[in-house]
Amino acid sequence: MALEITNNVLQKIAGAKVLVIGDVVLDHFVWGEVERISPEAPVPVVRVIKEEDMPGAAANVALNLAALDAKPVMLSIIGDDVDGKRLRELLLKNNVNCDFLIADTSKKTTRKTRIIARSQHVVRVDWDSILDSKTIENHNVLSVIEDAAKVCDAVVVQDYNKGMICKEIFNLLEKINIPVIVDPNRYHAIKYSGLIATPNAEEAKILSGLEIETDNVSEMLKEVSQAIFSKHNLEKLVITLSEKGLALCDKNGEIKKMPVAKTHNVYDVSGAGDTVVAALAAALAQGITAWEACKIANAAAAIVVGKMGTATTTRAEIQALLNEIK
Repeated sequence: MALEITNNVLQKIAGAKVLVIGDVVLDHFVWGEVERISPEAPVPVVRVIKEEDMPGAAANVALNLAALDAKPVMLSIIGDDVDGKRLRELLLKNNVNCDFLIADTSKKTTRKTRIIARSQHVVRVDWDSILDSKTIENHNVLSVIEDAAKVCDAVVVQDYNKGMICKEIFNLLEKINIPVIVDPNRYHAIKYSGLIATPNAEEAKILSGLEIETDNVSEMLKEVSQAIFSKHNLEKLVITLSEKGLALCDKNGEIKKMPVAKTHNVYDVSGAGDTVVAALAAALAQGITAWEACKIANAAAAIVVGKMGTATTTRAEIQALLNEIK
C-alpha cells in the first residue's frame, strides 16, 4: 500500500476540536550520567544533569493533538496539589483547553519518574492515584462529558485503567454523532464502543480473549479482529504492529495492512500509541477517511519513536517523512 498523502489532507486536520477523556499523569524525567556503582548496593549512581516534566497518559494525547495544530480539550480529574498544578500549567502552555480538567482536593495527581542515563532507561518510580466511582459521581463527570462533546468534532477515550473510564461513559458516547476513538486497556474488563479502537498487537490478543499460536500476521489479525468485534461495539480496529506497520480492520471482515513508515532510528517507543490516537482523531474529526487517517498516524508514530522521551510531532515533520518515502 502506498503511503503518499497530499499536503491538503494534512492541512485539514488543523483546527479539529477534539475532546480527550482519560487518566492523566505528570511524567517526570531525570537525565544523568552513570560513572560508578554505589558502594551501598549493586546499583548505578546517576549523577543528575537535568530534570523535565511533561504531560503523560491521556494528557500526552492532548499534547500530540496540539502539536498537529488541532484544538484539544482535556477532560479528566487531577489532584489539587503541586503535581496537578504543574500538569495544568504545562497543558495550558501547549495550547490545551483545560476548562474541563477537574481538581479534586481529596486526590493526588499520578506522577511517574523515569531516570535515564546515557540514553538508557535505568528505572521508573510511580506514584499512582486510582479514582473511584464515587469521585466520578461527585464531579458529575457524565454531565461534563455531555456538555464538552457538544462543542467538539471528535472524542478520544484513553483508558489507562486508573478509574477515569467506566462503562457509563460509553453508554453516553454511543448517543453522540461525532467520531469516537478508543485506546483500550488490556487489563480493564469493560465493553468498549466507538468508531475505532487502537490496541497494539499484544493488547489486541488479550482483548480478544484468544490463545493465538500462529506466527502468521494475517491469520492473527483475522482471528483477533473477529473476536474483538464480537465482544465490543466497534466499527473499526486499528492494530499497531510495531516494525510491521499497522492494520485497519472493519467489522465486515476486511483487513488492510500498511507497512511501517521509514524511520532511521528507534530511541523510545513510550507514547507512540498516544501519537497514533491523536493523529487518527484529528483526521477523523475533519472527515478524512479511516485509511488516509491511518497513513498520517503511521507516519507520526515513525517520527516520535526516533525521539527520546514522551515526544510529539508536527504536520510539517509528517509531510517531510511522507515526501521522503514516496
